[in-house]
Amino acid sequence: MKPLTSIRLQDYILYYTCGVISVLSLLMGFYFEEKVLLALPLIIPLGIWAVLNFKILYFFLLALIPLSIEFDVTESLATDLPTEPLMVGFLLIALFYLIRNARKVDFSFFSNPLMLLLILHLVWILIASIFSTVPLFSFKFILAKCWYVTTFLLVTALVIQGMDDVKKAFWFIFIPLSATVFLALVRHALVGFDFSLINSVLRPFYRNHVNYAAILAVFLPFVVYARTWYPKYSTKYNLLVFSVLIYLIAIYFSYTRACYLAILAMLGAFAIFRLRRAKLAIIVALIVAVFAGKYITDQNHYLAYTPSTNTVSQYEFGDLIDATFKAEDVSSMERIYRWIAAVHMIGDRPIVGFGPNGFVENYKNYTVFVFETWISDNQERSGVHNYFLMTAVEQGLIGLGIFVSLIIAFFVWGEKILHQQVGNHKLLAQAVLLSMIAIVVNLLFSDMIEVDKTGSFFFFNMALIVLLSRNFKGLIPQANQSV
Repeated sequence: MKPLTSIRLQDYILYYTCGVISVLSLLMGFYFEEKVLLALPLIIPLGIWAVLNFKILYFFLLALIPLSIEFDVTESLATDLPTEPLMVGFLLIALFYLIRNARKVDFSFFSNPLMLLLILHLVWILIASIFSTVPLFSFKFILAKCWYVTTFLLVTALVIQGMDDVKKAFWFIFIPLSATVFLALVRHALVGFDFSLINSVLRPFYRNHVNYAAILAVFLPFVVYARTWYPKYSTKYNLLVFSVLIYLIAIYFSYTRACYLAILAMLGAFAIFRLRRAKLAIIVALIVAVFAGKYITDQNHYLAYTPSTNTVSQYEFGDLIDATFKAEDVSSMERIYRWIAAVHMIGDRPIVGFGPNGFVENYKNYTVFVFETWISDNQERSGVHNYFLMTAVEQGLIGLGIFVSLIIAFFVWGEKILHQQVGNHKLLAQAVLLSMIAIVVNLLFSDMIEVDKTGSFFFFNMALIVLLSRNFKGLIPQANQSV
């Protein structure tokens, strides 16, 4: 402990200033009944902590991702607490830090194809927003995209400087995430793993079973990979092997079809990446997507899937799977209802689209009424349920082309990086690629890049693959995260 005589004058000033502000804010908060003022005693030291060392705060943010809750600010605006306000803070901190250390920034970090395409993606979002039909909503989208990219890509590139930091990041996510899984499984077991009650047992940490299963599927490759850090049959090794089993059980009882497909896709992708067949697999996937889209839309073949009186909401999972194949499940029909509307919207504004966040405000005029279901009023204001279609609707076909190119570049370039690595680095690259496979599969059925539970990993994975290609030489090599 520092001797009292060695404490600097500015330390005294800082200590007593924080104390006075904290006391005054509490008194004023109680007097005026303002909750914001009551939070100042926490916000002030957190802000000072962030300024003094944002590396610690970064790991703290990672730990909060599984624990965050969705909060509706207004009918049309929601945020994730406390993660999104922290991202806003990181946007400001990172900008200040990079400006102050501008001469030390290694701009070669942005010279790889992945970063160039990401920059182009962000530029096109700005262009699409200029021509947006909902400029205010598009502006909010741009801001959110900025703090996601800044926090989980740029700050990751500043903080993660080697395998020790990767391990820290893993444990900071794994421990709280596993705690929520344990809690969810216990609560679900108490009601007999009832399919109809799955969403209720996940609150408040997960909005629904889709968000819950998605983060488990996305993080699962890292859990599988982390066990290789420790000797076989050691305590941590056994814990991680057991956790893989628990995560798979949790995904199964989440009753989320997209994540079942994600698990199967990761198994297939594992072999594809090992055999260096990513390019061939991507070509086949694109051909299948084009022909499937052409078949469904050509001569209105989609009308064969029109909902009937048998189309209902299922309350047993076995019935849901059966109804899916028979096209009698209401959630599947609602997806088709919105996908058809999205296709019609793309035809109306194919170049720049309707603007980011423009789907919900415009799609009702493009729906086909025969596909309407009892949940089509869309009170929760959810999107297309396909991120690729949503991108085409809101950013035009050019925006879709850029985004798809970004995904393709990630896998093609990532496969190349995978085979350039050895040992732990090789296994980490493999985990990152498989995690992104899980994200892409989920994007086929949902719109979750702007959600902290999955969107954070989208940019986190990008940062890791770039860092691996540079042997963890970050944005500011060996940066000291002290502003």
